[in-house]
Parts: sequence; C-alpha cells; structure tokens
Amino acid sequence: MTLNEWAAQKKTEIYEALKSGQLPDGCECDKAALKQALTKGAPQMGATKYDPDAVRLEYIFPDAKSSATVLTVGVDPPERIVYLPVPEWVIEDVWQGDVAGSFHFESHAKELLAKLHEELAPGRNDRWFGPQPAKRRE
Repeated sequence: MTLNEWAAQKKTEIYEALKSGQLPDGCECDKAALKQALTKGAPQMGATKYDPDAVRLEYIFPDAKSSATVLTVGVDPPERIVYLPVPEWVIEDVWQGDVAGSFHFESHAKELLAKLHEELAPGRNDRWFGPQPAKRRE
C-alpha cells in the first residue's frame, strides 16, 4: 500500500468516527479542540500534512454562528516517510503547472529508486530515445 492510499484510508476512518462523535484509537489530537469541534457541525475533510514520523490530518468543523474549528489529528505511520525531490537532471518544461517532488513511505521510495536505477542499464534505457507518448496520471 502506498503512502497516499494509506493516508486516504486513515483519513476516511477518522472522518467516519468523527461524524459519530468519536476518535479512533491510535490517534492524537488536542482534547479541548476535539470537544469544541464536536459541538459544531459535521466535519469536512481538510489538508493532509506529512512529517518523517507522523501524518497530520485536518478536519474542518463549520459553524454558521461563529468561526470554523480546524481539528488536527496526528497518526503514526507504519514506517518512516521520505520526500522524493525532483532530481536535478529533470528539465522543467511544463506549459501550465509545476514539477514537484512527492512524499512516499521509505520502502516505496527505495523501490522507485531501484526501478530508476534499472532504467540506466544498456538496452533498457534505449527506449527513452525518440518520441514519447503523452503521460497520464490517474
């Protein structure tokens, strides 16, 4: 399971628990903020932020009578999280948008680097010369 898949699963689990007024085991948050948030409307999913040893999931509790409360829930990942920056050899040739790195579990990052290393072998790398089909991210 990739980091994004794992984080999405955790985010959904916590969201469902918060909708029923609970916080699942293994999660950390400010208890006073949780108590205040649960008195407001239903939660909405917010941002996901990564640290090497933690994932911080934000949930927004809107309130028409006052300001919204943002509850940050911390979850320990099953392994260290690393950030794969865009390698210096990448030429940023993007018409609209940015080229950026991405967060991954350390084991998955090592697999990606191993695949990249395999691409440098004679014969394997030849396929990258010449016209390339458009790439799609799904």
